[in-house]
Amino acid sequence: MSRFLTVTLSLSALLLSASMASAAPQVPGDLKLGPPEGFKARKTMVDSSHTRHGAADIQCATCHHTWDGKSDVQSCAAPGCHDQPGKKGETAFYTAFHAKKNDRSCLGCHKTLKKAGKAVPVSCGQCHQK
Repeated sequence: MSRFLTVTLSLSALLLSASMASAAPQVPGDLKLGPPEGFKARKTMVDSSHTRHGAADIQCATCHHTWDGKSDVQSCAAPGCHDQPGKKGETAFYTAFHAKKNDRSCLGCHKTLKKAGKAVPVSCGQCHQK
């Protein structure tokens, strides 16, 4: 009977872990960050790496701050997020990446890390390469 119980528990654990793995969001390794559809880009698109950010123990919700942990993760440029033109306001596309005093923005987080001695890009040309 204990052998049956061991096999049953093992199969249950395997099925549970498989179902949890399939529920996890698909995370691209590397991607290019660019403006929402209809916006004219003024600088080159930015290469970004989920792999490097994950290796640095940065949690998904740090950048994807409205994500509930279950649904599909949306792009910053998704409708209703940072899809507004201009440089000011919480929903401005520029703000998502360039707010200097906001650790949820790329630049804000990188400036904090730079002050702590980390080698991270903080200047325009380091991210927007020609």
